[in-house]
Amino acid sequence: MSNAFWRIFCVCYALATLRKAKTKRASVCHGFLAGVAVAFFCLHFLPAVFETGLFYIAAAGVLAGVALGTAVEKRMLHWGGCLFFGLAAVFFRDTPQQLFMTLLQAVIGGVCLYLACGTVLPEQMETKESVLRAAGGIVGFWIGVWLDFGILGA
Repeated sequence: MSNAFWRIFCVCYALATLRKAKTKRASVCHGFLAGVAVAFFCLHFLPAVFETGLFYIAAAGVLAGVALGTAVEKRMLHWGGCLFFGLAAVFFRDTPQQLFMTLLQAVIGGVCLYLACGTVLPEQMETKESVLRAAGGIVGFWIGVWLDFGILGA
């Protein structure tokens, strides 16, 4: 899919993080969107960061992003998720050229990947709701893979 599609997806997911899943259907939908986000960050966003030739900077940035993601998850999950997915939409480039952009994208990608994974596999939910959310996440991941490789679209 095109970069515009993924930017719009990041904005939509940012807005979806502000809503709390109150029903089973909403929980499955949120898991689905998080699964698509995991596929996007694993297969499209972060590989472009790692292909810049600044591997160690990108790896350090992703690790820092994961650490920051844990803090965001504990303190301000909804607004923090909205902020970082919005930043991902703004700063997404196929090939960042500069050291600062590589580091910035790696940190944003690490935070978003951590938050999306935490949404697919939540810690403090009932077992049935967790299974439904995880099932939605698995389906979303496969749809995201198919979207990324152009199987489901042009």
